[in-house]
Amino acid sequence: MTENTITTVPDIAELSAVITRLGELVQHVGDQELGAEVSDEQIADVLYAAARLFSAKTDRVGKIAWPIREDALNATETVVLVTALLDAADVNLFDMAIWYRRAE
Repeated sequence: MTENTITTVPDIAELSAVITRLGELVQHVGDQELGAEVSDEQIADVLYAAARLFSAKTDRVGKIAWPIREDALNATETVVLVTALLDAADVNLFDMAIWYRRAE
């Protein structure tokens, strides 16, 4: 049985600090070309957490644009991520096209 907890403003502040630190560490790992040393599970956990936060927010406030700065991801990084997510969910491009327009 899981315990219900209430998220507080300090929780949000702590999450913000963790995200900032994560960004710094990821930049350092990338600068040192150590990306291959990060486990698949760690990368997956980060992606799951981000997807869950995004989904939880859209559940509360409605459809929003993914808050990615123009310079945050290049085209290759975007396509690699999207392809991996589609493969993991067993979604083909035809299905994606149908779902893409669903919420409009």
